Formats: sequence, C-alpha cells, structure tokens
Amino acid sequence: MRREHPLDLPVDEEVASAFLLDLARALHLAYQPSLLVEARVRRAAKAWGLQVEVFTLQSLAMTEVVSSRRPRVAFARLPFNPHWNLGRAAALLRLADAIAQGGVRLPEARSELDRILATHSPYPEWLVFLAYGVYG
Repeated sequence: MRREHPLDLPVDEEVASAFLLDLARALHLAYQPSLLVEARVRRAAKAWGLQVEVFTLQSLAMTEVVSSRRPRVAFARLPFNPHWNLGRAAALLRLADAIAQGGVRLPEARSELDRILATHSPYPEWLVFLAYGVYG
C-alpha cells in the first residue's frame, strides 16, 4: 500500500519502514536517549503521512508502520559500540528534524542517512584505544 506525502508525493510503506528502522538504529547507536529516538522517528514518519510505533532497548530497535492493509514490523539488534561521534550524532539529529519539518523526501533522506553512516572516524583505531587507556 502506498500513502500520500503531505505534499502529494507517494511514499512506499515498505521502503519507508526500512528507512525508519535504520534511522532509529543510527540514532540509538549515536547514544541518543530512547525517548528522543522514538519521538524523532515518529515525527519523521508523520511528515510522510505514516503512523509508526517505535520501541528501543539497549540492544534492540523495533518499528511498526501502522497500515490499513498490513502492518509492517521490523527490528534490529544493536551492536555494542563504545565510540562516541558527536559529529555523526548532530548530523543524524539534523536529518531527523529536517524530515519532520517536511523538507526531505524519502529518497533524499535515504541518501543522506547512508552518507552520514559511511563517514569514518578521523582518528586511527590505535589512537582511540590509547586515548581510552589514558583517559578511561
């Protein structure tokens, strides 16, 4: 089933469901609080004319796109990640807010999320371990 975007742009529920789960996962792995993750993902879905239920735990993220035809439930285990990346966290928050404000369509949102997640740490792994040893 397809729903209409508030700007009359079609949104594929299956593609949107996968994206919303990826967004929830990325926000959670960027150490955003569960309530913030859930609220931002709900607002993003609402901007595309979708209703979504979001549930996060320390190692799990679940989304359900509520549909008149068939609900779409997706979940992902979240790996342990001890690395903070404030630049990535800020970029994810900006993306979620831009979607919620109606300024980003699904294809552009997917492209931006993929770009954000593809960025690597500016520091080599050995330096990160050394810093944890000195300051941890």
